[in-house]
Amino acid sequence: MSLFDAIAAGDAGSLAAQLSAGALADLPDAEGRTPLALAAESGDAELVRLLLAHDADPKLSDALGETPLLKAAAWGHREAYALLLPFAADDERDLAERILRMAGVEEVPHVPDGVTPGMWRRALAEVGATVSSLLGDDGPMRRLDRALNRDPSGHPRPSPVPPGTRRPSGGG
Repeated sequence: MSLFDAIAAGDAGSLAAQLSAGALADLPDAEGRTPLALAAESGDAELVRLLLAHDADPKLSDALGETPLLKAAAWGHREAYALLLPFAADDERDLAERILRMAGVEEVPHVPDGVTPGMWRRALAEVGATVSSLLGDDGPMRRLDRALNRDPSGHPRPSPVPPGTRRPSGGG
């Protein structure tokens, strides 16, 4: 089963397993569509989250110039649209919002103030690592814990002593 087959079947488990095994999240099909574009078009937010967590590029467009955000908007998929929105440029956001409204969606999601793509990436990485862990592969979770400087229980590790600061001596 390919990534595209897993997306067509809505099979998050197969998709997660393939991505964890090293499948390329941005490898396009014959029409230039990426797995993320197809997931956005299908409206399956869980698949969109998985692909973003595995570094799928939300800015890649297909042969027609359509990005995953525009596909989600064109099909009226609010949740997929909301997941992809933080990665879009302002002009793409404006176009996608108009398309979403034309698709009949009245309440269009917006990026909350103070939310950055880095915050979304961190959250999506956590989701991807959790899914991998649930599938029996705890490697991504361990890498995420190291990257976020957390101990295995998910708690922040104490900050290292800043350079130039003297540690107290143990003697008396």
